[in-house]
Amino acid sequence: MSRANVRVRPATPEDIDALAELVHTVDPQGAGHAARQAGTSTERLCSRFADLLDRTERTLLVATDENAAVVGMLGARVDEVGTVELTPVLHVTHLLVAPRCRRRGIGRALLAAAVHLADDAAVEHVLATSAAGSREGNRYLARIGFAPLVVHRIASTAVLRRSLGMTDVAGRMAALRRARMARRDRAGFGHRAVGRGA
Repeated sequence: MSRANVRVRPATPEDIDALAELVHTVDPQGAGHAARQAGTSTERLCSRFADLLDRTERTLLVATDENAAVVGMLGARVDEVGTVELTPVLHVTHLLVAPRCRRRGIGRALLAAAVHLADDAAVEHVLATSAAGSREGNRYLARIGFAPLVVHRIASTAVLRRSLGMTDVAGRMAALRRARMARRDRAGFGHRAVGRGA
């Protein structure tokens, strides 16, 4: 496939099965860390793509080859970054290219289409999200001009509870309540309360 044969267009419901297959081809475990945690199945991916296509705030683009087969995808939405000073951006996620079709200009074609989306939205910056473990993806983005902005890290609340020593908070609170009640009983408060109610 030559670069001239790459076509980028908005995804349609007819592309859903091909998109799910593309995700599993790029990441056989299923669409990255979050999907692996959730045990993403093809059925679940298809449902998610159908949901994305129903939403107007997100744009899902596909790249097709000369046979009209889906060989790449990109998700985008207008967003803002920053806490105090907000900067409008076109947030690009899930820039995926089928492994057999890499180094043929598909990623560039998808990002060129994203630039047009940013221009249409009068947004001056494109923010690309890539998996931290994707060395190839991060190198590619750096090579075409994306600079690091922030590092996002993810942890489950269960992991944080353990790390922060919060695993036995409920048990400790119950023990403190029991100790308080025992002190009150020894001081006679418990008996007086019962006596008044009798």
